[in-house]
Amino acid sequence: MSDNNNPHVSSTSNGQAYQAYLASTLAILDQLAVDVYYASPLPSPADEALTEIVSAFTAWPRDVRQRFTVSLPADKRGLFGIFGHRAATLAVRRGDPELLRLGLIANVIANSPIPEKRNVEAALAVFYHCARKLELDPHTLFEEAVPFATEEMAERLMAFADRPDVKLKQFGWREIRTADGVRYKFEW
Repeated sequence: MSDNNNPHVSSTSNGQAYQAYLASTLAILDQLAVDVYYASPLPSPADEALTEIVSAFTAWPRDVRQRFTVSLPADKRGLFGIFGHRAATLAVRRGDPELLRLGLIANVIANSPIPEKRNVEAALAVFYHCARKLELDPHTLFEEAVPFATEEMAERLMAFADRPDVKLKQFGWREIRTADGVRYKFEW
């Protein structure tokens, strides 16, 4: 397949694919409000759209991914963090390790750069917990997200991945069982 037919591949001859990807992403993000998306039922059409955006993000070369994260409006980055936790919830409900990985990468996007006063460890606790629920090694999961992270975030990922003491409650989370399956609620 040539680069002209694959919007997930960057080439010097076809920067238009990246521009189309960025424009499409910004259009989708522009339609989402943090509070409305956070409260929407699981799954939602926005979850599907963000799954595709993050999946495509993973296929771009590092320099293109960096341009993408810089291009995101600061007030829309939080949507990737919300998606990350929603994806983790859906991953456990569906038994889908790939969705958990994409959720963690979305969290990395939301934290590139890490916002002031952000408790990154609290956000990462859900992914660690969900990895265990899916019988995955948290270290391996977090290591797979490192190539998509800034240097600071990569260090945080790997330091957290090696912690032996991660429990949801100590990071302000609670697992709730609902008729639809598990849900994770932040209570601090």
